Amino acid sequence: MALSADQVNLIGQVFESYLLEHHRDDILAILREADEEAHYPVVVDALTLFETNMEIGEYFNAFPGEVLTVFDSALRRAALAALQAHTTDTTTDTTTTSGPPQLSMKQNLHARVSGLPVCPELTREHIPKARDVGHFLSVTGTVIRTSLVKVLEFERSYICNKCKHVFVVKADFEQYYAFCRPSACLNEEGCNSTKFTCLSGTTSSPTCCRDYQEIKIQEQVQRLSVGSIPRCMVVVLEDDLVDSCKSGDDITVYGVVMQRWKPFHEGARCDLELVLKANYVKVNNEQLAGVVIDEEIRKEFEDFWEKHRNDPLAGRNEILASLCPQVFGLYVVKLAVAMVLAGGVQRTDASGTRIRGESHLLLVGDPGTGKSQFLKYAVKIMPRSVLTAGIGSTSAGMSQLALNARYLYKLFWGQYAGSDYLCK
Repeated sequence: MALSADQVNLIGQVFESYLLEHHRDDILAILREADEEAHYPVVVDALTLFETNMEIGEYFNAFPGEVLTVFDSALRRAALAALQAHTTDTTTDTTTTSGPPQLSMKQNLHARVSGLPVCPELTREHIPKARDVGHFLSVTGTVIRTSLVKVLEFERSYICNKCKHVFVVKADFEQYYAFCRPSACLNEEGCNSTKFTCLSGTTSSPTCCRDYQEIKIQEQVQRLSVGSIPRCMVVVLEDDLVDSCKSGDDITVYGVVMQRWKPFHEGARCDLELVLKANYVKVNNEQLAGVVIDEEIRKEFEDFWEKHRNDPLAGRNEILASLCPQVFGLYVVKLAVAMVLAGGVQRTDASGTRIRGESHLLLVGDPGTGKSQFLKYAVKIMPRSVLTAGIGSTSAGMSQLALNARYLYKLFWGQYAGSDYLCK
């Protein structure tokens, strides 16, 4: 099923009037920008929009992909109406002594939907599943990987060699933006020719490209049950959304859950992949990027160390007792974790080689001794940390970890055996 022409007109009219009423200043600010080729977003609150017309919310939940396209078209019409109204007002106003700021129409406008109602049907803290395909959701997670920004060709123009009709073929998102050559001419008069010429890349029809980036998000560890392994999902970013986040950021992605597969090959298995095509990305940890220490907090630190001036180790032990309080004892392990989290100072030796100050920690122990608790606590207090498992690590990293463990085992075995054996 799809939206009818009457429904498309209704959605467009309601959204256009909503934009002119609630986001006129945002649109005028975009029209004042000088760069006409850039992409400009207008962030719309879903709750306010749905309160304006509940029928729009029903259409949006049922056909999110089509409704988002209607929203972008309505946004361009609203921008044109705001431009014409502003031009008329400045023309009739004869009391203004200085010239009005120059406004120009922008074509690359995008309606970004945020602020979905907090309910299980729309807001997720876990990775969506197959039953969520085609739904618009907000998914919260941690960015664990970002790809390079690429240039993506999203449509091509063809001309029929028989009737000279020019038509556009868009790339198929579900097949990794592959182009399917049309089987017949798309002329409504019924040419049905099978011979075409691609115009994209020529002087008459330049290539239509956009910025493209893929990121991978992981479920937040603090929101999982005990013993659960966080899952991952690929998120597709386009246009103004690229480079909106970096690895380690906690983000909320608003987008449509879609599936994609690589082109079919005979005798090969077709693997489906669930991806989230983002419409808006909200970074939740921007306020943690720079820690602001006010005078009250500074005074608390000074009083703490003034109290333990004669015995600094007692102050250190008090700090260690508050580190990972769910684990009793193990003060040596807590001291090691605290030193890794605090880090060190980078220095340069005599030969000019820079030596990093951050140290590594290899924590070895029997099952049930609290190793994962220390890791989860470190992830909780560090703003840009990512918890991963062996399946999420590279083979080179795991090999180095195995060599370090082997070295330490031989080192401690030699020490306890009373020999001077060291691993070479």
